[in-house]
Amino acid sequence: MTAHRSWVHRVTHASASALSALLLTLTAVHPAQAQPGPIKVIVPYPAGGVTDLAARVLTERMARTLQQTIIIENVAGAGSRIGTVSAMQAKPDGSTLLFTNISYSTLPLVDPGFRQSPLTAFAPVGLAATYGAILVVHPSLPVKTLTELVEYARRHPGQLSYGSAGIGSGSHFAGEYLKALTGTDIIHVPYKSTTAALNDLIGGRISMGIDATVKPYIDSGKLRALAIVGSQRDARLPAVPIADQAGVPGLDMDAWLGMMAPVGTPPATLKALNGALNAALGDPAVKEQFASLGLNLQQGGPELLTQQLQKDAALYKSIVDKANLRFE
Repeated sequence: MTAHRSWVHRVTHASASALSALLLTLTAVHPAQAQPGPIKVIVPYPAGGVTDLAARVLTERMARTLQQTIIIENVAGAGSRIGTVSAMQAKPDGSTLLFTNISYSTLPLVDPGFRQSPLTAFAPVGLAATYGAILVVHPSLPVKTLTELVEYARRHPGQLSYGSAGIGSGSHFAGEYLKALTGTDIIHVPYKSTTAALNDLIGGRISMGIDATVKPYIDSGKLRALAIVGSQRDARLPAVPIADQAGVPGLDMDAWLGMMAPVGTPPATLKALNGALNAALGDPAVKEQFASLGLNLQQGGPELLTQQLQKDAALYKSIVDKANLRFE
């Protein structure tokens, strides 16, 4: 089922003259942008996940910069393909954007309905953040470290399970890569959303998960953190090591969040949107909210997102080969 939700950020005060100049740049390229019509940002996932939350934080600030209404539209379904294709086919005038995550890089690998290259399907606006997901287990599992988890899984093949946000999601690839690197047999249970997977994990119906939004459950004792699946520790959880330090070398899969526009969007429009994105990322309130989500800000030009996509292309192809993944 496709989910559609919108959150509208309305701007009620004029911005400073420097920010007005930014809007004029956008208007000069596409005069319709000066009209009352809103900018629509498609998030191809259900509301409530880290991608959705970050998109709402950023677009609220971007709306003030651009002096325009921005609508967040959650268009979930088919592993993010429905929302992604909707954005890709939109008019290339800056009125429709895509805010997505690492799963975008895996779409051509897992979905026969999406054969475009992630490097050319969209025009990059900018990389917003990187982060390492947190590998957590239900507290009833008798393990306290990642090494203990691997040893337990080897002694009990086929008895542990992990939940993901769906086939081809970042959590799915991370779970399968963990299995391939450690030679363990852990059952994959795909869900339609991160929330659904976490609900079953907290309820003890699955054994483990890999997600970025689990800190509240770690703090409350409902889940136990074993490792960060990324290149750096989470400042909110300084005692939790990265997987490389916790006994599984190579399990380094930095996730990311980024904004894109349809191919053909005028360069000056892309520049203006990138400027608004970077202005949002530099806002102290945005920095604080991103830090609370465990996100590492990535201010810069669109080339940062292109470089991330190039890195992903090599990484995820190697994971498919190493884990012998097959998608039908």
